[in-house]
Parts: sequence; structure tokens; C-alpha cells
Amino acid sequence: MGALDRVRRMLEEGADGEALAFLHHLSPATPQEEAEALALKGFLLARQGDLEGYRTLALEAAQRAQTPLTLYHLGLALPPGEGVVILQEALRRFRGNPEEEARLHLALMVAFERLGREGALAHAALAHARWSTPWTHLHHLRLELLFGDMPLEEILAGAEGYSLHPWRGVRLVAGWTLLVAHLMRGRKEQAASIMKGLLPSLGGGAYGSFLAEGTLALLGEPELRLLQEGARLYTSEADRGYLALSRGLAQWEGAPEEAVSHLQEAYLLLGDGPEVDRIRALLAASYLAWLRGIPLPEELQALAWALRPEARALYLGPLTLERGEFRALGKPQLGGVPLPLRQAELLTLLLLRPKGWPGEALARALYGEENAAALRMEVHRLRERGLAIASKPYRLLTPLRADFLEMRQSLKQGNLAKALLLYRGPLLPQSQVPIIEELRWKLEEGLRRQVLASRNPLLLSRLTESLADDLEVWEAYLAHLSTDDPRHPGVLARVERLKREFGV
Repeated sequence: MGALDRVRRMLEEGADGEALAFLHHLSPATPQEEAEALALKGFLLARQGDLEGYRTLALEAAQRAQTPLTLYHLGLALPPGEGVVILQEALRRFRGNPEEEARLHLALMVAFERLGREGALAHAALAHARWSTPWTHLHHLRLELLFGDMPLEEILAGAEGYSLHPWRGVRLVAGWTLLVAHLMRGRKEQAASIMKGLLPSLGGGAYGSFLAEGTLALLGEPELRLLQEGARLYTSEADRGYLALSRGLAQWEGAPEEAVSHLQEAYLLLGDGPEVDRIRALLAASYLAWLRGIPLPEELQALAWALRPEARALYLGPLTLERGEFRALGKPQLGGVPLPLRQAELLTLLLLRPKGWPGEALARALYGEENAAALRMEVHRLRERGLAIASKPYRLLTPLRADFLEMRQSLKQGNLAKALLLYRGPLLPQSQVPIIEELRWKLEEGLRRQVLASRNPLLLSRLTESLADDLEVWEAYLAHLSTDDPRHPGVLARVERLKREFGV
């Protein structure tokens, strides 16, 4: 085992003091080792709550040598939207070592989770498939809890197996998983018991991870004050949003006016701040919406529907979502429930022509021929989902929000920020219905053309998330980054790779 492998092992075991002492006396043999030692020193700063110090050292390490380890830490140290680019390119560049690939998948899992994206679960699963360890197994279970469909009892059984693990970090991840699983099952007493048992093990950066869910478990318990006071002492400035969220959740019933103030602060800091955590931002926004009697912000509604039903109930609290929403961009869903392609195609056609379709014309548009029997069956299936559909002509009577219509309207108005927010993927990407194929192209090309014309770095950055292999978009994004920007190495690597693949 190499010297830096020993340090990584110490960090996994939670022996931070030993790791720091070892690094202090280490004499790196190569420039790569020196860069990696610097990245690990930065990681130790992060564990003490100094995220700015971590970013500084991680960037310096990656500038000295780009290795799986230095890029892993740079990707973790940057805000998640910026870190994703670094980590994805590192994963493409350093394939072949299952352990390093698994670490990069775990880092991508963290970034996607903080951004509130379903892809977090896929990266957790890939990390566990590449390198089976307590860490990868637990994180896979934890993400199943948020975005998957694994039975809760199976998750509980898996996490309980690590509750007595010798490594403190493993016990904490297992404890968080058990805590949230019990909250999702409505077992507040068991959740409170687990949180009380975890309190003595918390310290430093661990408080931020437990504050929100721990507060929900300890409401009405004297230990809640211990959790909040410990967090106030140990959390860094970057964790202010979590502390504000904890205070808002603790006061929402007894002191609603004070709760609103704390929840607003939490939503601002966690929803779009430097330490974005959209799942906890959803928690803050849902309680805030309930107290004010307003709808959930649009930018969080897609995340709410992406969560598994038990997680959705937990993170929405007393708030309920209206089911009158049709998502056709990306995976089709009606009211948060997956919708078969043919039903999604029919609903899209009905929404595109509010005044209705003659039966023959609708059948030709959908099937390419006049198949009246098949059309009546699909209309019946949509009616079974609670939609009112008139005949002669076929017309949708149920008021329904549709993301593709809102995106089309946003593009017409030049509201590119909203259009990018709505664009979660192509319009029914598997559909071969000509009308839908044409609209799919118009939406994507219209968004692409307008964002490129805007020359806005923030909009270009968000567009690269959707059009991951569009060389022109990546080149435009790169043109707006200075060479000392932390994002520059990852974006440059993406541009160079795409040029090679396209033979440019």
C-alpha cells in the first residue's frame, strides 16, 4: 500500500488526526504525489468546515497534476453544477481502475443529489457495482431511499447491518439512512431514538447532514436543543442554511412568523447559493409555501415529483401538490406518475389542439392510419386516469399544465432562464409521431439558438447540462471562461474530447 493510499484509508476510518500528521511528515516522491497530498490536505480542511480552504487547495492540486484523485477532490470542492463537468471528464479519461471509477461515481452522486437530480441514484448504483464496500453499499441504499423503488424494509435491513461498524463515518451514513427510512414510514419514535443515539457521534461537518431530518425526528424532544446548539457551535458559514432550516422547522407550528423568516433564509441559501442542496431547499420551500398559502416554486416542482412517494411526503411536509401537471420533456409523467408512451403521445396531441380533433385526423396523426378502435382504447385509458375527454371532436376538458407548452411560450417571450428550467430532456424522445418529432426539433433548436445568441455564461452553462455533446455550445461556454476559472480545466477537456470524437 502506497503512502497516499494509507492516508485515504485513515480518512475512511475517521482517523483525521493521524492522516494530518502523516501528511505533515510525508516527502512526496513525484509531482503527482505532491499534488495529491495537497488535495488530501484540502479535504481535511473541508472536514473541519473550511470549504474555501478546500477549494483553494483542490484547485492548486489539479493545476499541478490532473490525476483521478486531484480531479475527484476538485469536483467535490466546487459548487455542484461546476463540479459535475470536472468529474464527468475525469471519469471518461481515467477508465480501467474500478476503485477510482467508483470514487468518481460517488462524487458525481453527491453533486447530482445536491442539484436534486434523479441521476444521483444511477451514479450510486454504478459506484457499488464497480467497487463493493460499506461506503458504496450504504450510499446506494441512501439514494434508493430518495429516488428509487427498493422496499423500505429492505433498505432498513441493509442499513442496520452497518450500525455497529467500527468506522464512525460508516455508522453515521447508516444512521442517517435508518433515521430517514423510519421518518418515511411514519415511525417518529424510532426515528427519534436513532437520532438521540447519533448525537454523541456528531461533530464538525456532520451536523449539516443531520440537521433537517434530525429536527423532524426530535420535534417536541429536549434533545432537539442539543442538536441545534451543537450545530451552532460546529457548523461553518457555509452551513448557515441548514441551521436556518432547522430553526424554521422547529418553529413552524408554535411561532409561524419567526419560522417564515428562518425558512426564507434557508431557501435562499440552499436553493441557489454556493452550497446548493435542492432536496433540503424543497423542505424549506414546502413549509414556507404552506405557511404563506402559496404554491411550491416552479423550480422545485420537478424535483418533488422525481422523489419516491414516501420521500415526497416527507420533504413536502403538510403541503400537497396538485396532480394536474403533464411532463413530456424527458420521461413522460402525469401528476408524477409515469405515463406509457402511446398515452403520452395522445395527450400531447390533444394539448396541441385545444379546439379538438376529428377522430379520423387524430388517428392518422397518432398511428399514421385511421385506426379508430385503437384510438378509442387509448382515450379510454386516459379517462381511467381521471382526465375528461370529449368526443366529436376529441378534446381535452380537464385543465392541465404541460411543460412543453410552457417552454414554447417561454421561448416566444425570450424567458430563457425559465425555458432552461423546464427543459429536462427532448420532447417524448422515443416518439416517432411526425407532429411530435417536428415540435421536438423546434423546441431544442429554438432553445439552443437563443442561448447561443445571448452569450450569457450562466445560460450557456445550464445549456451544456442538457446538450452534453454539442461542441458549439461547449466552445461558446469556454470562450467566456478565463484560464484561472476553476471550471476552465473541465470545460477545456470536454471541448478537446468532442473535437477528437467529431474529427475536428
